[in-house]
Amino acid sequence: MPETVADATPRGFKRFQKRAKQAMEVPTEVQSIAQRAGVKLGKHKGRLRELRADVPLLLRLARAWARKDYVAIPWKSIVSVVAALLYFVSPLDLLPDFVPFIGFIDDAAVVAFVLKSLRSDMSAFQLWEAEQASTDSSQAIEEHAA
Repeated sequence: MPETVADATPRGFKRFQKRAKQAMEVPTEVQSIAQRAGVKLGKHKGRLRELRADVPLLLRLARAWARKDYVAIPWKSIVSVVAALLYFVSPLDLLPDFVPFIGFIDDAAVVAFVLKSLRSDMSAFQLWEAEQASTDSSQAIEEHAA
């Protein structure tokens, strides 16, 4: 029988989804979660090689959503993004982060799960980011020429 997304949900992730829903009631809380995740990523970058490329994408999406710059994402998807960041910043998850060599394996699995589950939503966000960058560049050129 084929595996479904529900079957593949990492153990303990649903608890973080509940916490994410609560946090999302206050956009500044989402900003705070993203800030803490960014600090943790910077602090442990040598030990988090597999997450260095993926977590920043989740951070940018969460921040853009909290600022209401990017809201073209289904509710369940943004809940999963915030839940993944909460999982990432939690020192006491399935495998506590302080356990040498394996403490971040579960964090990487959760981030990979969310990115894979939300592939089309993440692609749409990256396209939006590229369009924003292009628009910002065009506006800067026009202002400089004026």
